Amino acid sequence: MTLMPAGTEASRTYKGNTDVLLIHLPPGFILETAKECGFQEQQSNLVSRFAVADEVIERLARLLLATAYESDPGATPMLCALIRALAIHLLRHHSVLSPEKENPPSSMSGGKLQRVVAHMEAHLDQDMPLSSLVELSGLSSSQFTRTFRAAMGKPPHGYLLDLRIERARNLLEKTDLSIIEVGMQCGFAQPTHFATMFRKLVGLSPREWRAARQM
Repeated sequence: MTLMPAGTEASRTYKGNTDVLLIHLPPGFILETAKECGFQEQQSNLVSRFAVADEVIERLARLLLATAYESDPGATPMLCALIRALAIHLLRHHSVLSPEKENPPSSMSGGKLQRVVAHMEAHLDQDMPLSSLVELSGLSSSQFTRTFRAAMGKPPHGYLLDLRIERARNLLEKTDLSIIEVGMQCGFAQPTHFATMFRKLVGLSPREWRAARQM
């Protein structure tokens, strides 16, 4: 998650196939939400963040994106509730009065971390034991797991699962591959395991997700 407060000038360059979700929240809305929730006025001043892990932001953003495509009568109230929840979370954890969180020192260089992530992305259709990732990092198993989680916000297996489900969503939406083929290309040898994990993270079965995207 990258956060740019209103008035901040910044530019970003993305390489390769990158999906980016931009959410714009008016400063007046942030200030109004802060007052309604009893925050101090200074706490409505958000602070810059660059590429930080925040699972709450990630989940709210995914829900916002999914709800934005819905047209049933409850979609608009749901969107309003999600946006308000997003604003409150930003005020609590990413404002000038938020408690500072210490980042544990990393014993793995950025280059090695990117090498591990690139390896994950390039071999999503293959078995990927933790030992193969540890070898790329040059750390012990416990050091690698601890460092990876500190840098990415999730343990290696959780991050890998997210990558696989994200690729599955893309294939389901943009190709005519069968559900079984999609699962296999994303590293799920058993269709039932693929369906279970997909529903757990997305909230729909692979078939339901594809049907919803094609409406």
